[in-house]
Amino acid sequence: MDLERSKILSKTLADIYLDQGYIEKAIDIYEKLSRREPENVLYKQRLSSLKNELKEKNKTPAFKKFLQKKLW
Repeated sequence: MDLERSKILSKTLADIYLDQGYIEKAIDIYEKLSRREPENVLYKQRLSSLKNELKEKNKTPAFKKFLQKKLW
């Protein structure tokens, strides 16, 4: 089954993934939705927001990097 053309592919599915903490899966859904409906500004805005959120989430604070190094 081609998920990109599937009727199951929806904003609701992306929101379910987000509620479960799967940002990457939600991003994937919004990317597919954006390709399917390129005129939909909401999808593009949400996709951009989620990508920024994931980027921030993956940033490791400097003090945490320091703590991860072996000091001895």
